[in-house]
Amino acid sequence: MQQETAEEFAKRIKGSPGKVKAEVIRVEKDYILEREGKEGFLKLKERLKELGTEIDFQKIESLTWEEEWKNSLMVVVAKEIFNWTEEDVFEMGRYSPRASFLIKSIIQYLVSIETVFNNMGKYWDKHHDFGSLEAVELNHEEKFLIIRKRGFFTHPLMCVYHAGYFKGVAEFVIKSKNVKIEETKCMHNGDEYHEYKIFWD
Repeated sequence: MQQETAEEFAKRIKGSPGKVKAEVIRVEKDYILEREGKEGFLKLKERLKELGTEIDFQKIESLTWEEEWKNSLMVVVAKEIFNWTEEDVFEMGRYSPRASFLIKSIIQYLVSIETVFNNMGKYWDKHHDFGSLEAVELNHEEKFLIIRKRGFFTHPLMCVYHAGYFKGVAEFVIKSKNVKIEETKCMHNGDEYHEYKIFWD
């Protein structure tokens, strides 16, 4: 599947409905600063400006809402200008729950995989004003769980980012050093929803 260029994506996505907590954008900014340095972060800002999008990172407040398309565009642009692989995007997503105070403040009360599984929908709603996250199956004997993400259709790279994100959350509560995740269905491939299977030893 051929992915859009950053220019094509920016033209298509700009102004799309749907918001995300600004904490998500703040964490991505911190990740880029940590990995690519100040010079890399300034390069990202300049590229966003070239695409007609300026984000005032100094004024971002974690608990406010920001347009989600800005978040998706940041991920697409980061991959483009830093020559990241999809694995790099995955690691950016995996970093997010470990660095977000909003997520850590929730996770500290979710002490079991059952609690996380049963609260995934509420967890999603705290960070998004659109779409949904559904808990489908938790199988202790075969050591896997399945979740479905509906109503989120921006860019295929966000499937990779969210896979890393969900794995990062799972690693907080699954007592295994070998947690894996696979996207088994994808709206970008014509499916009705995105489906992820998380499994462990």
